[in-house]
Amino acid sequence: MSDPEFDARLGRLFSEAPAFGDADGFARRIEARLARAWTVRRTLIGLAGVIGGLVAAGQMLGGGHLWEATAAMSAEVGGAVARGGQAVGQFHVLSDLPIGGEVLWMGLGLAALAVVLVAARSLEDF
Repeated sequence: MSDPEFDARLGRLFSEAPAFGDADGFARRIEARLARAWTVRRTLIGLAGVIGGLVAAGQMLGGGHLWEATAAMSAEVGGAVARGGQAVGQFHVLSDLPIGGEVLWMGLGLAALAVVLVAARSLEDF
């Protein structure tokens, strides 16, 4: 049925990869492409981190009354949730929540971060 000698010879042929004349050049080109993609990806992610850190530091330092504003917002949200619980059948619950420009800026920032991460991920195809 099966020839053990043929199977052994076939196994040896598949275990030894054939050598090509341009194998070294091919390996160098692939390594260069991988290194370039990782460098750009690291740069983009690092830049996004620095920008995010600067924005966060600016918000904390420029806010002045960060903890008081957080406590006041917490109380407002608690009141809005309590009012929302009383008006379950009505659809104006979202209008009672204290959503302002900060939420819109945060959404914009997250969208920009998503674009940067997608761009960094797409560089993998180069």
